[in-house]
Amino acid sequence: MSPVTPEMINYYTQLLKDLERVKDGSTNALFWMVVRGREEPLTVADVARRLGADPNTAVLRTVLEPAEHAVLEQSDHGVIVLAADVYIDGPDIWARLTENAQAWGFWYLINAANRLFYAADGQLVTEVDILYPEPSGCWGPDPRALDSYLGALRALADQKRTDDQAGVTPPAPYPEWETALATVEAMTGVRLDVDRFARGQQWVRPLGGRLDVISTE
Repeated sequence: MSPVTPEMINYYTQLLKDLERVKDGSTNALFWMVVRGREEPLTVADVARRLGADPNTAVLRTVLEPAEHAVLEQSDHGVIVLAADVYIDGPDIWARLTENAQAWGFWYLINAANRLFYAADGQLVTEVDILYPEPSGCWGPDPRALDSYLGALRALADQKRTDDQAGVTPPAPYPEWETALATVEAMTGVRLDVDRFARGQQWVRPLGGRLDVISTE
């Protein structure tokens, strides 16, 4: 049985609609990650340093402000990282970020590029293109590490193929991003809400004012 339920998918369908009401176009591209220490909790300052940022420059900022930045929030489940229009990537980043730690997350861009991912102990363990979540569409040292969470995404991909073969046009867009966001909730225990996007949270500028830890390509 998939840990991702229809209720969870419906929740994120409504969340994306609510975010669009807050700011038009705000859901075109999102990045969401939860970072958790293996032996002891990580703090926002810890994660900021691992991303190459100086926590002493922290200011409050919302996710939806127009800038290439990410906001960090402390939670009982780990440090939550949120961004719009950018994503974090690169082997050096994963090596620093997940030293004796784990990270789960999902990002997508306006051009439909996307990845669901799991990183741990210095490397990106598994990546999944959620539009093609079959085993052949999973990469990394352990491409099957997320299999127990992919049931809803694979069922959606099967439904799309069935509809396409039957010439069926769905009455509404397939909930692809919504199902992926629900999958991150299932993996981490964290649920996103509008407040996390609309209120000021800790934001730090990478050292030297550079955004080299955040890729927009």
